Amino acid sequence: MIAMRYGTIPVARKTGGLNDSVFDVDDDTIPLQFRNGYTFLNPDEQGVNSGLERAISRYRNNPESWHQLVQKVMSIDWSWEFSASQYEDLYAKSVARARAAASRA
Repeated sequence: MIAMRYGTIPVARKTGGLNDSVFDVDDDTIPLQFRNGYTFLNPDEQGVNSGLERAISRYRNNPESWHQLVQKVMSIDWSWEFSASQYEDLYAKSVARARAAASRA
């Protein structure tokens, strides 16, 4: 995430925490605003190469799109303040649902 702040486009295996923070630019099941890198599934040479080849292809063949992606990843807010705000919102919604359910019972 620190590297993204400086404009590095991630190429990462879809596993663990990376699966929660790197979303493939070519995955149409993910909303466009969240797509921020290249992912691969298999932990082998072919998997890594597939991600790298797609990234290099975009860099070489579509420099404007590459630049937009760089700008996008540099603007993502990975701060604890942002994360904490999301948790506070989730907590508030959970409390509201629990109170609503208790008042119906």
